[in-house]
Amino acid sequence: MSVIYLIRHGQANSTGEDYDLLTDKGKEQAFALGKYMASNGDFPDKIISGTMRRHKETAEFFMKGINSIRSDLKTDIDFHSFDANWNEFPSELWKKYAEHLSGTRPEFQRSLLQFSKVRLKGGVRSAALFFKLTEEILSVWRKGDFTPSGIETFKNFQSRVDLACETYFQPSNSERTFIFTSGTPISLTLKKMLKQDEDVFTWMPWIWNSSVSMFRWVRGRYIPVSLNFLPHIPDKSSRTLY
Repeated sequence: MSVIYLIRHGQANSTGEDYDLLTDKGKEQAFALGKYMASNGDFPDKIISGTMRRHKETAEFFMKGINSIRSDLKTDIDFHSFDANWNEFPSELWKKYAEHLSGTRPEFQRSLLQFSKVRLKGGVRSAALFFKLTEEILSVWRKGDFTPSGIETFKNFQSRVDLACETYFQPSNSERTFIFTSGTPISLTLKKMLKQDEDVFTWMPWIWNSSVSMFRWVRGRYIPVSLNFLPHIPDKSSRTLY
């Protein structure tokens, strides 16, 4: 019976210049997930990840966690494959829309200024401002009236995430498939799989780093078994959203 584990990357470098790499905590989260899965006998038959560095690093440290329990796990040449359709929108999108909205919406500009002052400190205030700004940015992006040069349209983004879902949420010879991606593709996937009427970004701010959403093939379709689950991080203080 096939199972798909949809996993968000571990904590990324939100306070640095390059977001697309894991923090030490993000690596620990990914390792802990792999160790937890292996301890329960849930060894991956196939891994798929986006092509972004944080996706690859999460899969890498996940496998280190697996190998800490079972070092003799045999994998074939197709064990780990990559699909850019699972990629998050690039950081340039956030920056370009932030610049555009700062020039047209004074309240957005004030919030952005506050965020710039607390971003390097991290914490609750920084996260709250980031998600507030991101919500407004994604709303404008989705509406589609303005798309900066060189930035992927939301329509294209949604189409490729839908294609990724259609490609992998199908009957498979692999008993356990692990997919490593980001918060926004997961948000769109959950809306699609749960057949929700909610906004496509409803889940996005609440997807934990290294969280697992599990789907099992039952009677001709994949059904959700657990969503946004953190069995490997029981300590709430070690959980991160951003």
